[in-house]
Amino acid sequence: MNTTTMPITKARINLGGVVEDIRTTGSSVVLEKGGIPVAAVVAMDWFEDVQDALQLAKLRWEQRNEKGGTTLKQLRKKYDL
Repeated sequence: MNTTTMPITKARINLGGVVEDIRTTGSSVVLEKGGIPVAAVVAMDWFEDVQDALQLAKLRWEQRNEKGGTTLKQLRKKYDL
């Protein structure tokens, strides 16, 4: 996946073109405000794949916890997250 960066103001002016480019090429755009990355625009297919992967990882984590592993809550507390 090709990723580019763009100021939010530039993306706002040409949002339709930015979205069309992402849709047709599968690329992504990192939006910056004052030179700091604040958001990303990605293809819907990619977004859905990431959500599915996260849900699967969560289910696997929960299954592992049922077998006596460390819980996510315990890890968050341990690492102050």
